[in-house]
Amino acid sequence: MLSWSGKRVTVNMNNTRFTLAAFCAAFVLVITASAQESQSLKQIDSTKSQASAVTVNDNRPSGAAGTATDIDLLRRRVEEVENQNRALVLMVTELKARLDAANVGDSKKEKVAADAASVTAPLPGASSATPVAQAPPKQEQPDKNQPVRWSDLIGEGSKLKFYGFLRVDLDIDSQRANSTQAPLFITSPDPAAGGTNIGEFSMHPRLTRFGIDFSGPRIEALGDAKLSGKLETDFENGGSESRQIIRIRHAYLKLDWNDFSILGGQTWDIVSPLFPTVNNDTVQWNAGNVGDRRPQVRAAYEPKLGEGKLSVIGGIGLTGAIDAADLDNNGFRDGEESQLPDIQARIGYSYPIGKDRSVSFGLSGFYGFLRTVKPIAGRTDFHSQLLNVDFTVPFASHFALRGEGWWGRNMSDIRGGAGQGVNVANGREIRGRGGWSEANITVSRFWSFNPGFSTDDPVDADVPNGGRTRNRAFYFANRITPGHNFLIGADYLRWKTTFKGPRSGIDNRVNIFLQYSF
Repeated sequence: MLSWSGKRVTVNMNNTRFTLAAFCAAFVLVITASAQESQSLKQIDSTKSQASAVTVNDNRPSGAAGTATDIDLLRRRVEEVENQNRALVLMVTELKARLDAANVGDSKKEKVAADAASVTAPLPGASSATPVAQAPPKQEQPDKNQPVRWSDLIGEGSKLKFYGFLRVDLDIDSQRANSTQAPLFITSPDPAAGGTNIGEFSMHPRLTRFGIDFSGPRIEALGDAKLSGKLETDFENGGSESRQIIRIRHAYLKLDWNDFSILGGQTWDIVSPLFPTVNNDTVQWNAGNVGDRRPQVRAAYEPKLGEGKLSVIGGIGLTGAIDAADLDNNGFRDGEESQLPDIQARIGYSYPIGKDRSVSFGLSGFYGFLRTVKPIAGRTDFHSQLLNVDFTVPFASHFALRGEGWWGRNMSDIRGGAGQGVNVANGREIRGRGGWSEANITVSRFWSFNPGFSTDDPVDADVPNGGRTRNRAFYFANRITPGHNFLIGADYLRWKTTFKGPRSGIDNRVNIFLQYSF
């Protein structure tokens, strides 16, 4: 095979010249040896004829002895010629092995060496007194162009699956949000509160995602448990534009025993398992949707129950992973100072009603502990509480409703209370309620439409002056799928945040994105 590279062509032409020269030399030696053998045979025949004549016409002993001596000499000469032929065959085989060494694998090299060695065995009837040429030992050189194999990268019995997408977002706001690219609420335009009545535009690739699903071996010492895991990242972790910082979304290991499993690492909270379609990064956190990602250890029991599936999940997690609450400002998170993890649990049931459609309901809860060294309005112990209901109801193959409703207190670490946990002025844990609901309408195989509503409504009496008393949005999400894993999104949100004192912030937000999944 020729290559456009000049160096490769030169190497191959040199090899070709070397091959032709070697075979020509071998051919000449074979012809010479064959001629010598033919001449020897002719001399033998001639000697035999002379010997026969002498025997008939002259029975002198001295003549018979001379003829026998000549025949023995010729026989030894024939044996020498045969040995030379074997040496020539060995040389040709060795030349071919050297030429093929750069293009064959280890197994082929071993076969060539074995073939060459087999040629060195003496033929039947050959004289043991005549030495046979032996092939010189070859020193194997490592092939620097060998491809990298999966077995060189991962352990035995393990598999990796890569996934993710490339994405770019365009965001347009008529009123400034607290963050244009990752909004949680809309700021007040009231100058007395430091606000301004202007909008914003931004563009970014931060939601581009890359993930690895890991499938490991079964561990016999743990009851033949199946080991798996996930690592998923994006670039929504700060940094400057064109210098975004990578962020870990998920990083966990999981052990499975049929209906039972244990998970350890960072992933979604057990509580509040559903997400709205819009606002793909902050998914309406602090505006109606609760639950986030945090380090945790959980156990799940999910057996079949009738034609459906029961799900019972419980676990512990890190309190303060989301809001990093430090009410007494002593440099330590109050959740960690409590010396206790938060507790989460969910029980749910799903029932299939058609192809890729299931009715599901779930009840989940969250309970967290906080402690301060310095008293906050006379208190040092605080608690977080949340009770959540989730549902998914398909009414037809192209229409479904889904959503969540919740109630709780001190929910800033679980994305509730409009992002407010404790009123440090009076030590009161801010109570609140909220939820979200949306319709999923499949218009065609190229277009789906998702209208919805979300709200987070803290108790006004618990909120400090200037705090947020409500955070809500009406929205319409469009998903266009022209094919080949390419997605176009076009979302509109009518978003309003009310405050205790300052004027409300009202935003007409448009989010357009392009995404290709792999």
